[in-house]
Amino acid sequence: MEKPSKSDTLAELMADWRAAARDVKAAEAAASVADQALEAARAAEESAQAAAESVERSLAAAQSASTAAKQAAQAARIFLSTAESDEARAREEVDRAGLQEVETGQRFRDAQDQKFRKDED
Repeated sequence: MEKPSKSDTLAELMADWRAAARDVKAAEAAASVADQALEAARAAEESAQAAAESVERSLAAAQSASTAAKQAAQAARIFLSTAESDEARAREEVDRAGLQEVETGQRFRDAQDQKFRKDED
């Protein structure tokens, strides 16, 4: 710190002092703005990190959903194939049963006709 020279007047010294006080206030304000900017930057970094993590979780969830959908589609194809085979077998059984019904009905009618003929003789 400088010692005042004899040529400095009290008015000059007071003006220097006031200027220094204004410089301190300006520096404090600048430091406060810098602190706020730092806090804002930290908050922005945290938000960006949270968003990145959210995107990663969303991508993982989408991948899981895609895998599940593919597995469900595969299971549906297998089920459809099995159902088609079951339907074909069931139709064959219906056809066989229908034919057997016709044949047994015919045998019954033939037997009935023969009994009537025997009764007539």
